[in-house]
Amino acid sequence: MAYLVEATTRSETGKGRMRRLRRAGSVPAVMYGHGDPSQLLAINAHNFKQLLKAIRGHSPIVELQLDGKTTRCVIKTIQRNPVNDELLHVDFQKVHADEKITMNVPVLLRGTAAGVKAGGLLDHLLREVPVRATIDKIPEHFEIDISEMQMGQSVHLSDLPSEDVEFILPLESAVVSILAPRKIVETTPGADAEAVPGEEAAKEPEVIKEKAAKEEPEEKKEKK
Repeated sequence: MAYLVEATTRSETGKGRMRRLRRAGSVPAVMYGHGDPSQLLAINAHNFKQLLKAIRGHSPIVELQLDGKTTRCVIKTIQRNPVNDELLHVDFQKVHADEKITMNVPVLLRGTAAGVKAGGLLDHLLREVPVRATIDKIPEHFEIDISEMQMGQSVHLSDLPSEDVEFILPLESAVVSILAPRKIVETTPGADAEAVPGEEAAKEPEVIKEKAAKEEPEEKKEKK
């Protein structure tokens, strides 16, 4: 599904002018790409907020419409006011059709695991999976039906569809697991508690992110 963002070109820079732009209901933005000059943009704040709701749970790939031309982009960075959550700035990365990029793809779980119904614990280790592929091959999300998963079972990256995409993390990395509940040991007052072997907490691997290009110096002060 294509998500459309309508944008206009802007020439204004500087803190005061950006505040006036936001008060008028727009958000300053920039679109950049490898080897292409950056373009200063403005987008409608209300429409972009609605798009963010619609795109939740999907890869942040959009069609940016500017001067009658549509360009496929990735929403690379969204800056917000930490106090009132107001949109401050958006970075769009232009991607060429034959260019491979690295992107985090959301993982959605469907159903209730049989192991959870039996008293097990759901451990969703990877809520996003970093993949590398051309933009037209990157899936909107990975969906896993966990309804048949029993206690002690896991779904690994190797179990996900991988046609035309390259996983950045090892294929044996667990995405979701059903854990057995830990035992509770009762002790008498004054007695030493028996040590209970604990399951080592699963650590989510660090997700690889690409740094967004920064806009002109006048607007750096607005970034969080």
